[in-house]
Amino acid sequence: MNEIMIKIFKQYNFVKLWEENGKMFFSNADKSVVSYFILNFIDCTNILDEEKIIREELRKLEEDYVDGGNEKKGIRYSIMKSFDNDQDISQLDKNTSAIYLVKFSETNILKKYRNLIYSIEESPNYFKRYILPYTEKQVNELKQVITNYDNKNIIELLSDLADEEENYYSLMNGTNDNSVYELVIRLFSKIPFLQYRFKATSDDISLEKMVKDALDDNLIKYDEAIRENRNKIAELIDLEKEEFREEEIEKIFDEIMKEVE
Repeated sequence: MNEIMIKIFKQYNFVKLWEENGKMFFSNADKSVVSYFILNFIDCTNILDEEKIIREELRKLEEDYVDGGNEKKGIRYSIMKSFDNDQDISQLDKNTSAIYLVKFSETNILKKYRNLIYSIEESPNYFKRYILPYTEKQVNELKQVITNYDNKNIIELLSDLADEEENYYSLMNGTNDNSVYELVIRLFSKIPFLQYRFKATSDDISLEKMVKDALDDNLIKYDEAIRENRNKIAELIDLEKEEFREEEIEKIFDEIMKEVE
């Protein structure tokens, strides 16, 4: 999974400044964009029914970040040493997010620990959190796709995979669990800067055509009349297939006159 994440971060101009014990720190190479990310890789494949242990693993990053409050220990201090200037250090705390890459043996175990995951993500301490669960099966399938389409960059490839409508409905119906499609959707939802690339249509569809296609059949004639500047009351009334009775027409004019007054 770390290989996939490195490809994604590199594509968005992030550089890795620090790595240690299953954790990485990335900074955007563009100095006009102040954005830092800690990647925290956690292996929970052998923890099937131990919520307490999973909670401890998820909370461990916070403890390691400050290491008991010692200013010269912990992940935060190690990251600070990787910076070139004091200005970058001063912006660390307010511009850092953490993505927890949590490896499970099966994805359906997530339902059991959903509340736990939410509680970790919503914690206000130190940095914003995103928890991204995955399985080895999903990663292996995605790696194979990347190998098969090595002519495409990672963002283009992920967008193509996410664009598969049949897989979307299968996932919504609960018949596509533990699939590479499920992993791709999670990547888009848990990596804040990862943007889906919409496919360009082969036909040049004008805005006028899009509006016309969206209109009800009974409204198209009115749209055409207005665009042709046929907007007098009598002309619009003539568009109706059914004939108005005289009293109905008078009622319409009365309502219009009231609005004018």
